[in-house]
Amino acid sequence: MSRFVLAILLAGLLLIPGSARETAPAPRSFTARVSAAELDQSVVREVKDHAEIMRNLLHLSDVIGSRLTGSKNLQKANEWAAERMKAYGLENVKLEPWEIPAGWERGHATMRLVEPDNGRWLTVASRGWTPATKGKIMGDVVYLKIRTRDDMKAYKGKLKDAIVLLTPPAQVAPVTDTRYTSPPVPTKPPEKSAPPAKVEAKAPASVPAPGGRPPLPEWFSFRQDVYAFLKAEGVACIVSDSAKPHGLLVTTGSWPTGDRGTPQESPPAVFMTHEHFALLHRLLARPAPARTRVEVDIANTIVPGPITVFNTVGEIRGSEKPDEFVVLGAHLDSWDLATGTTDNGTGSCVILETARTLAALAARGQRPARTIRFVLFTGEEQGLFGSKEYVKRHKDEMPRTSMALVHDTGTGKVLGIGLQGRGAVKTVLEPEIGTLKSLGFEGLSLAGSGGTDHLSFEAVGVPGFACRQDIDEYRFTHHTQSDTFDKAKDVNLVQGAQVLAVTALRVANLPELLPRAKPMEKKEK
Repeated sequence: MSRFVLAILLAGLLLIPGSARETAPAPRSFTARVSAAELDQSVVREVKDHAEIMRNLLHLSDVIGSRLTGSKNLQKANEWAAERMKAYGLENVKLEPWEIPAGWERGHATMRLVEPDNGRWLTVASRGWTPATKGKIMGDVVYLKIRTRDDMKAYKGKLKDAIVLLTPPAQVAPVTDTRYTSPPVPTKPPEKSAPPAKVEAKAPASVPAPGGRPPLPEWFSFRQDVYAFLKAEGVACIVSDSAKPHGLLVTTGSWPTGDRGTPQESPPAVFMTHEHFALLHRLLARPAPARTRVEVDIANTIVPGPITVFNTVGEIRGSEKPDEFVVLGAHLDSWDLATGTTDNGTGSCVILETARTLAALAARGQRPARTIRFVLFTGEEQGLFGSKEYVKRHKDEMPRTSMALVHDTGTGKVLGIGLQGRGAVKTVLEPEIGTLKSLGFEGLSLAGSGGTDHLSFEAVGVPGFACRQDIDEYRFTHHTQSDTFDKAKDVNLVQGAQVLAVTALRVANLPELLPRAKPMEKKEK
């Protein structure tokens, strides 16, 4: 009886279409089985429920610390980030090398007011990639008025051991002003300072915006000539205003781009707290024969190069178009007055969280159509060098790269994305990201932005965008000794990872690459 029943069952199975004897079909991509809106919600939940941003940021900030380009700390951060990517299941994780012409190590920098002798120590920090003084040097403080190359002639032979100021004090906004954009430039010019003894000078007519970057001085377009002249004249030190309130110091700087082999061509240079910089200008306004003299001592080290540095790269391979790419990036390098938390440890850890989230979804069969590549660039602070090297290294992939999106304005919530004037992208992308409004995302803008690694992609025609973020104290932490872990805000960084992950998946799953034409490009044709 049992054999008869078994025979009947087997015969029945042979008559059923698509029976178990047939080979199972290959699994389809997630987007074919689940709606885009459901995919968005999967992303948002994954970040909300399992985010590792703050744990990663704590390690990057407090255990590894500052990450100056070319330093051992930066290489530690590269290797740590690569291990995190591998742990999250990313593919093709690697450190991509490139070179810088010279390294730089910060030593002490001190400055003391000697005349008038009131016991005041002036708070300073060296500009990056500038050399040391030859021990302690005492010299007059001199405010130079330079607008043209010819203006330098008036100072020839007068600047030996001088401590030089090249701008008036900036107008610094109060701490309570944390608006995203700087206030409008005032129409009333600042009061002019009297010239220092023996040197005729006037304050420039341009007026910096409160809380924003001062406008570039007239000599900036030929600054290498100015620095070469000052070095030849034997200037002891160039002093710049940190232009931030309440004793905040700033640093920035880079190796000279004109001659890769001689980073010492600039004289020693420092940033000074705004309060002390303004003090020097007030002292210079005293009538002759009053003098303003300081003693300066700087001990930096230029490290001979070339020195190899790395970008950290990992990816999630696409299920349908693996040779087309969406790039998500942030810069891993930082300055060294603090721990580089908000510039740009926050962006780096948001990118790692986005990678973790999308890899988790891919492991559950929710793989994007195109490859999503995650890149932690280096050398951004010195001039976007790491992203430029990435673009150069991957030049054959640029025509197949749909978008590069960068997170680099600290701990603030992502309010939007600036599309660099790409109206055609706005038309395609705007309907795709409507679900982000529930996260506080305000929308896409045609406005452009500068100062970070998306510009390296824009330069070769790839749509390159930066997140527009709530400023959230970034004006105070940026490049200062206040850029520390306690400034990070978990809820905003979680929101940023959600926005980036949803946006990246939507772009990766579009039928075509994002359009590249700009209105200005059409006119040129």
